[in-house]
Amino acid sequence: MSDQSLQDTGVVEIWHLEEGWGTIALDHAELTVWVHFSHIVAGPTEYRSLTPGRRVRCHYEVPGQDGYPARAVEVTTL
Repeated sequence: MSDQSLQDTGVVEIWHLEEGWGTIALDHAELTVWVHFSHIVAGPTEYRSLTPGRRVRCHYEVPGQDGYPARAVEVTTL
């Protein structure tokens, strides 16, 4: 994780299971964060995936990726 990252909590808006990416709506910053499955914190035998509506803690950086204003660098489910 980058020392430059910002942090907030939020809710998973969209998750594309087949493609392994989605978006998170942050609680305190008016940003939509792009997230890739490789940035989800999971145990060694856990599948890295998210579910729409799930609450998460998100470390992110600006600028984003693929047209989104911010990009997640670490996501942990709450």
